[in-house]
Amino acid sequence: MVTTQAYHGMDSYNPQTSNVRYNLLPHDNSTLYRKFNRTLGIDTRKAPAQNLDNWMNNISVDFKPELQDAVFYYSPRTQASERLKLCISTKEMDEATWRYAHHGQVVLDGTFGVCSSRMLLFIALAIDEEGKGVPIAFFLFSAPTGTRATHAGYNTAILQELLQQWKDHLGTHNGSKFEPFVGITDTDTKERGALLGVWPLISLLLCKFHIRQCWTNKRKALLRAAGGSKFWKDHVLERSRSLEVRCV
Repeated sequence: MVTTQAYHGMDSYNPQTSNVRYNLLPHDNSTLYRKFNRTLGIDTRKAPAQNLDNWMNNISVDFKPELQDAVFYYSPRTQASERLKLCISTKEMDEATWRYAHHGQVVLDGTFGVCSSRMLLFIALAIDEEGKGVPIAFFLFSAPTGTRATHAGYNTAILQELLQQWKDHLGTHNGSKFEPFVGITDTDTKERGALLGVWPLISLLLCKFHIRQCWTNKRKALLRAAGGSKFWKDHVLERSRSLEVRCV
């Protein structure tokens, strides 16, 4: 709002001649947040799921066709036993999928804590000509009712369902259905199981960073719990680190 001079009086403000400053009180933050979101068509007085449903509903006054065009799968949460599911892939992302990931490599990883609600986000990436990651699909869904930890609110079934929706959305290109030959994940067996469920012939690789992270965490836990002298613990630590360097 500062950049666009949206605050009252800023359109005529000259920092070289004016002796004015804005003093924002604590409650002003929430007020400005609501006003700014209202300019984007977001009513923060409503639940996020209700806003989302209004944007996706073509008979709603808040319907946003540009959002609907980018969403290939949407399932609202109408009962406590259901999940909110929203999968996004723009036309540009679809083109990148066929260009970089078809008969190639796809990377799948999840991240949690993306918002204040109990939502999970999984991202599918492809690698372009410069070796950089290109996002080709976003899979956003809510954790089940009663789940204490958001990161535990998914399983192979939900991931396989959303990956299958993505595959169906992509359809065929030059007579072929979308099929990645290689998938890279962390050590999560649920992600790997979902990929195999949709593409049974895919070759699965493990991310080197996550393998080393698991190795390091397990090594620390074992050495912390082990008895014996410090000399032998340091000896084991040195040998295991040497092994890590040779393996990398």
